[in-house]
Amino acid sequence: MFRLFKPEPFRDGQRGEFRRSGCYSKGSLAPCGTYRLVLAGSREAPGPMALELAKELPDRFKSLMPKIQTGLFGHYVPYKEAADAGERTGSPRPSVASPEAVWPHVTHAHVLAEPLEGVMTVEIAFRLAWDVEHTVGARFQNWQFVDLNGSVRGQ
Repeated sequence: MFRLFKPEPFRDGQRGEFRRSGCYSKGSLAPCGTYRLVLAGSREAPGPMALELAKELPDRFKSLMPKIQTGLFGHYVPYKEAADAGERTGSPRPSVASPEAVWPHVTHAHVLAEPLEGVMTVEIAFRLAWDVEHTVGARFQNWQFVDLNGSVRGQ
């Protein structure tokens, strides 16, 4: 007879308890707000590289903010232009004057640390007041900005 069971939670002295669900270990992280933390790993524990990136992120977050806010503002501009031209109706139309002004219009979604094309990648994702259909993630490899990735909400 086979028995199905859930693995014991993984405990890290710095990041606390992680529970396995699907193929990721989950916990929480609060570098600038609270994010759902999703780390690549095995059935027993988060991967060591993913866990190390999660530990480094709070200290690095402030230095990543300029790239994130510039990317989010670049995402905002076409939405504003379309709304101003009457092409988008019914969507929220926040007024964002500069990259630094995006923060009141974003909600923290998740932080994901996993290999992407063979390189460990950290994705810091947000829900945006001007784009309610997507979650947008700023991706970093070796703590260098790679791109801003949009995905369908809920993924």
